[in-house]
Amino acid sequence: MSSNLDLYHGLASTCSKKVRLCLYEKRLTFKSHLLNLQAFEQHSPEYLKLNPNGVVPTLVHNGEPIVESNVIIEYIDDEFPDTPLRPADSLARARMRRWIQFSGVVAYDAVALPTWMKISAPVARKLSDEELAQVLARVPTRERRERWARVARDGIPQDEIEECYTEMDRILAEVDRAISRGPWLAGETYSLADIAMIPFVDRIHNLRPDLCPPGRYSGVADWYRRMKARPAFAPAFDFKDDPRVEGLPNI
Repeated sequence: MSSNLDLYHGLASTCSKKVRLCLYEKRLTFKSHLLNLQAFEQHSPEYLKLNPNGVVPTLVHNGEPIVESNVIIEYIDDEFPDTPLRPADSLARARMRRWIQFSGVVAYDAVALPTWMKISAPVARKLSDEELAQVLARVPTRERRERWARVARDGIPQDEIEECYTEMDRILAEVDRAISRGPWLAGETYSLADIAMIPFVDRIHNLRPDLCPPGRYSGVADWYRRMKARPAFAPAFDFKDDPRVEGLPNI
């Protein structure tokens, strides 16, 4: 479907994968603007005009930027109501909204530091003090400036990483409980809840496969298998529809 959409996104970004999955579920075409996050293109003056926080993704529709991945996926479902991605009944919608919120706070925080250490730390540690100062000067938010500085010079204490791993395990347990009522996170209907959470469960599988051995979280395993079998999953998670994909990291 022609939709006049431009997506500014990162290849490995969990939040970008969430939005790509939503777009592909809706069978919407979009113009890809793939940013090299390890080259700090998200902090360029041009991009900051679209997204002052300097994070991905940003969806531009008819010239208007929409930011924050959870806001974006709800916007997409509002604006393109064919193939609805929200349940019809109020209780299921409440469950859906809870999972969307959970994805943006608990799930994101659990995978963010381990992901940074795997992808961003090797790049940041190669920067000279002068180069690092230039990079940090362009980061618009204090929290991310401090995180980049820690990753580049001090590293992340192992106890903080272990806390993330503990949260990952809790996330898997919560998803498993929800699927026991299933078959989807909000109940009987595939929804934005599943779209919001799958990038983080996929990231946990990639970062810590030992947390989900066969038989431990059977509900998660079944849901993950069904999510990966959806036609929209592969193009969203193994995105290739942009010449800039070559050489960029993806996990």
